[in-house]
Amino acid sequence: MYRISDQQIDYILNDIGARGVEMESLQQNLLDHVCCIIENNLEENGDFESFYKKTIQTFYKDELWEIEEETLLLLTYKNYYTMKKVMITSGSFSAAAMIFGILFKFMHWPGASALIVLGISTSSLIFLPLLFLLKVRDKQQVIDKIILAFGILSGILLSLSILFKIMHWPYSMILGYSAVISLGLILLPLFFITGIKKPDEKINTVTMSIVMIMICGLWLSLIRSPQGTKALGIKNTTVFLINEQIVANERKLNDELSKNDTLVNESTEITNRIIELCDQLKSSLVFMETGVSMIPEDFEDKELYISDSGGGFDEKQQSNIDTLIALIKEYNSKTEGSPLNKILPNVKNKANIDLAYRFDNDTHVEVLKHLTQIQLIVLQNERLRVSK
Repeated sequence: MYRISDQQIDYILNDIGARGVEMESLQQNLLDHVCCIIENNLEENGDFESFYKKTIQTFYKDELWEIEEETLLLLTYKNYYTMKKVMITSGSFSAAAMIFGILFKFMHWPGASALIVLGISTSSLIFLPLLFLLKVRDKQQVIDKIILAFGILSGILLSLSILFKIMHWPYSMILGYSAVISLGLILLPLFFITGIKKPDEKINTVTMSIVMIMICGLWLSLIRSPQGTKALGIKNTTVFLINEQIVANERKLNDELSKNDTLVNESTEITNRIIELCDQLKSSLVFMETGVSMIPEDFEDKELYISDSGGGFDEKQQSNIDTLIALIKEYNSKTEGSPLNKILPNVKNKANIDLAYRFDNDTHVEVLKHLTQIQLIVLQNERLRVSK
């Protein structure tokens, strides 16, 4: 059996590198294969150099560097097919999740928000980026790659903007404006100038440019102007202050009636706890919107408006909401005799409206209205009880 020396190993390794193989892992694999063949087939006193040259020729057709190209091609196509499979799977999943999410939202079934978030997030963060990586391979010119990149980026930003808008999360408008800028001010001019120069693509270029303009126009038509936003903020704040005045008047009437009421039952105690908890929640929500816990009468001059945004609740607010829902259930169980005492009205004689769903999915304006309605109902019920 032939024994290869260290000098001969270095000779083989240097020759493999000189023949154009640059991948270190491939060099080592070729070295191992060649050494095994030589040691197993070359006689002990055989001609190493001539045998090596014959052996190395069996690894290629024209040049040795071809094997590196084939290796890279196999690795590339392996990743290509994996990425393509993931892209198709994620696209199908996101489409199904969005369809079922919208259906669940229309039917007011639980899980609608989760499905919509999963669908749009998967489409924006997995499907569209993979689509770019796969399509960019087919583009030869740099300008085509740039156009594709801005197209995918615009789609991602627009999808996330819609998601944030649906979920009442902050920064939805920033994402939307970024999408319109990317689509209308960058992608559209690049796409039109590049495509209009090609005679066979003129019609397609004009058509797609019109579609881009329509997408930008449709999105811009759905947003309010700064003046409209200010007017809506004034309206929301004014309605809130009027509702607060009604609640204050109702509480004053109850206080006057309760002076002669010596019987304080269990429902009265729950009523007081509900009213106090609603006040705490309203104060915290107003602070989130305006930076102050109580809106002054000159709110227009100070520009302290309640917007129609959402954004969820902090840990303390969520704890208060959970406590309020538990108190409402307890209140309903203690006042079972009269339908007037039901805080949660029935819908088509079916199950009660899920108050937790309202708090989680409505804007701050709507939540403030819900809290005011709860206070008014329990105050009116208490006044009816005392006046009997």
